[in-house]
Amino acid sequence: MEQSGQAQRLRRPLRALAPPLLALALALAPAPDAAAADHREENKVLVRRYLTEVLAAGKLDKLDEIVAKTFVDRTPGAPALRGPAAARQAQQKLRDLFLKVEYDPQALIAEGDQVAARYAVLATPKPERGGPPPPPLLLNGVALFRVSAGRIQEVFVLNDQIGLLRQLGYTLVPPGGASPPPSAAAPHPPASPPPGAAAPQPPPASPPPPGHARR
Repeated sequence: MEQSGQAQRLRRPLRALAPPLLALALALAPAPDAAAADHREENKVLVRRYLTEVLAAGKLDKLDEIVAKTFVDRTPGAPALRGPAAARQAQQKLRDLFLKVEYDPQALIAEGDQVAARYAVLATPKPERGGPPPPPLLLNGVALFRVSAGRIQEVFVLNDQIGLLRQLGYTLVPPGGASPPPSAAAPHPPASPPPGAAAPQPPPASPPPPGHARR
């Protein structure tokens, strides 16, 4: 009986300490949702920098700060290169063809380590010798990035290539060479420039997005 009484006296202070200790533990524990949200925001900021500060500004030397050494472009037909060199080579090819390339991110959605970007690309072709400067082209696209450790690890790009070809004057011809219907034969009128694009620039559209250029 005496031992039982002593046990009860020891339990009382322990019970009194339990609620404050539990409250302290909950207060110090990080909120999982908030931490995840912060991580997603950081990923979106990185992708936006990639599109605007690096690609649009042509500062390809900054790719080493944003793209992982093991970076891979998962887009079908992309070159087998890895790392910043893969993105740098693709972008350099674009700049050999176009006088000016602008990327305009229009929506960024992050979930886990993935960031989906919807963007518009304005590309001004280089003029031919003695010819007038051609109007800019507009390319709409979507890219899915995987971000880890503060670097872009992978990208998968899907561009509106049909819209781009129609702006260049191409027409759609059905199999067999039959004459295309009037709606398909008429060149698609260039869309109006995306938000944030320079006013003087006409319909835009251009090279591939954050991955590689595909012609």
